[in-house]
Amino acid sequence: MRYLVTGARGFVMSVLVERLLTAEPDAVVTAVDLHAPDDVLTASLAGHEGRVQHVRADVTDGAAMTDLLARSAPDVVVHGATVTHDPASEHRDPGRFVHVNTQGTTTVLDAARRTGGVRRVLLVSSGAVYGSSPLRLLTEDAPPEPDEMYGISKLAGELIARRFGRLYGLDVPVARLTKMFGPMERPSSGRSVMSLPYHLAAAAVRDRPVRLTERTLQAGGDWLGAAEAARALHLLARGEGRGDGTYNISSGVRTSVPDLVALFGVRTLQVPAEEAEADMDPATESGKNGVYASDRARQELTWEPAGLDAQVAQYVRWAREHPGFFAADR
Repeated sequence: MRYLVTGARGFVMSVLVERLLTAEPDAVVTAVDLHAPDDVLTASLAGHEGRVQHVRADVTDGAAMTDLLARSAPDVVVHGATVTHDPASEHRDPGRFVHVNTQGTTTVLDAARRTGGVRRVLLVSSGAVYGSSPLRLLTEDAPPEPDEMYGISKLAGELIARRFGRLYGLDVPVARLTKMFGPMERPSSGRSVMSLPYHLAAAAVRDRPVRLTERTLQAGGDWLGAAEAARALHLLARGEGRGDGTYNISSGVRTSVPDLVALFGVRTLQVPAEEAEADMDPATESGKNGVYASDRARQELTWEPAGLDAQVAQYVRWAREHPGFFAADR
């Protein structure tokens, strides 16, 4: 199988690229990103150099993407290039979310439909589309109520993908990711706010307490490791599931922050919000901050995530092997 993955230097997509190459001995991957691969990504793909090609390209550049897909001739495109939410970026440049997340999706889909051999385009979306929904347990049929430019732009991308599928007979499944953590999470042009598990891993590596607000210890969330998400994305990419299906890729359960902290085996230090590494409000555990039901992915993809304890243990081992990722507080 020939794959083209956009956003391939990013967090979850870089884990997916490794998954594709290790799970399929004959897979060939064109790894597309705005930036060149860093040393950690290159090291993670060691031994697969002959089957992966790194290409720097802007997903909003129609001519470049059309030419790239024509030359690489993928069977499947996984579109994961995105700009994730953080309040400062949204206030400073709200249009960037629409440009990259919505226009970029349109550009990639248009290039794919012009390339006759593309069988499926997997759109990697986000539970951010659930936004301010009052529901605490979200199925894929829950009405989307995005309340930030990130969620708005991701929902627009989903709607565009659906229309492309109908217009051109493309399989365009959508994967909505929950709160993600794990190997390869690091600051990038598309991600500037690190997850709570990232800070817990940093505390474990540096043998120091993690600084949290008091209310954070009353909160919880739906967390999933990137390796488990990559397994589900791989199933969708290779043809499992409905071509027009939408799938929550999530744990499907709430884990309290104290339980998550205990899995990482770190101490906590309660501090004011301005000094905290993470601040979560337990009163907002609905919508995008709720739990995403993963029954559809479990049933239609025959996918079952590993236990959270095993996911955390794997991440901590990786973090200790890559302490440079956690050299400074983020």
